[in-house]
Amino acid sequence: MTYLKSNDLFGRLAPETLYERVPRPIVIADHLLTPDNMGAMIRLADNIGASEVCFLGNEDEHRLGKVRRAAASSRDNIRWYFSEETDLRNIVPAGKQIVAIETADNATCIYDTPLPEDVAFIVGSESHGLSEDLLAQCDVVVYIPVPGPTRSLNVSHAAAVALFEWQRQMLTR
Repeated sequence: MTYLKSNDLFGRLAPETLYERVPRPIVIADHLLTPDNMGAMIRLADNIGASEVCFLGNEDEHRLGKVRRAAASSRDNIRWYFSEETDLRNIVPAGKQIVAIETADNATCIYDTPLPEDVAFIVGSESHGLSEDLLAQCDVVVYIPVPGPTRSLNVSHAAAVALFEWQRQMLTR
């Protein structure tokens, strides 16, 4: 077996044809604290082919140069923006279901939950997660089982698990 550049492999496999039959997801992140996590979310959203990333919170509170550096080339490939809106339905287009990635009372295991085709995923901040107000606005709440001794995931890692589980489910439908 020999190494193959990712552009060559994915150019041949054409995974983007998924979007010929399902809408592109949206990624929403609530009040992230670190530029590295914000940049990672932009890069992840670009990797999965999302249509946009919305960061809830005030743009002036962030060091955008560090966010752009962490996002690398993805910073110019995908629309990303800040919003102080608290009503998710004013951000998410009609018809999209909002799926929270969070540990909460009503959450179901992501691997046992059929995820919607037309979706906006939302993740909470690194230290506080999603507020009850935002959770109440979600159509579905899923958790990712973490069997190791550290029982929480980095926010961008949790989003990666969820987005690629969504992709897996869409490809097997």
